[in-house]
Amino acid sequence: MAKIPHRIFEIYESRDEATRALTPRLEKIATESSAPDSWVFKHLTVSRSAGVTHVQFTEAKDFGEETIAGLRADFAQLADALGIDSKVLVDFTGVALFDAAFIDALAVFGKKLRTKGSRIALCCLAPAARQFFFVPEDRRR
Repeated sequence: MAKIPHRIFEIYESRDEATRALTPRLEKIATESSAPDSWVFKHLTVSRSAGVTHVQFTEAKDFGEETIAGLRADFAQLADALGIDSKVLVDFTGVALFDAAFIDALAVFGKKLRTKGSRIALCCLAPAARQFFFVPEDRRR
């Protein structure tokens, strides 16, 4: 598997690799009977398959200030709707660039999930977008 090491997120090259990593073992399938097969959000497209909640962005090309605020609200609503021990895959297909505010919104979402014992993985990050997750050594000081 092409897992990219990161201190907060599990990052995978492809959707298939991330799905395999998140898919629960048969004996430990998470039961979220109240979770619908898909949700409706303004900035997210969310569906479930094989015990994994798959998240994509509806406006992948525009992550302005208003969109970030909407994403924060959508992420918060989704985190509240998911049960404990959920597996969430955030798919960046079509996303070229974003900024630190977007990563902050994603980090808050990830933290809410982890407090429920859930996992979050990211996949399909374009090389330019992936750079935003890694601060160069000289900028950390």
